[in-house]
Amino acid sequence: MTARQMQYLRCRVGREWYGIAVEQVIEVLQLVALNEIPGAKPHVLGLLTLRDVVMPVMDLRLLFGAPEAPLSLDTPIIAINTAEGPIGVVVDDVDDVQPISEFTDQHGHESPFISAAAKLNDRLLLLLDVESLREPTAV
Repeated sequence: MTARQMQYLRCRVGREWYGIAVEQVIEVLQLVALNEIPGAKPHVLGLLTLRDVVMPVMDLRLLFGAPEAPLSLDTPIIAINTAEGPIGVVVDDVDDVQPISEFTDQHGHESPFISAAAKLNDRLLLLLDVESLREPTAV
């Protein structure tokens, strides 16, 4: 599948690199104190208030079934706009913005969280379907 060139923020979860469409990114910030949500699923770390907007924050490692990683004050959170409202996602690393014009459609095949993949010079970039990340936070 070929599309017009779009910009993607590269981030790492575990060993894999993912891309999030820049137009959906609100801000990249470092870990802050979160408000707990009683009865939330294990991957939902709590609620974050960013510019008077409250959003759930989820750990993508736990959501993707990877081992839990220690969190520190420099752990990145990416605030993202979704159709159902903003969310924050905790990742291991945020790299740079990458222009991508060619990718393969992966939606619905291997993972509900991946919409496509792009081959870069040094790695494969899996494009996140951010709408699939937004789910009810209760158990």
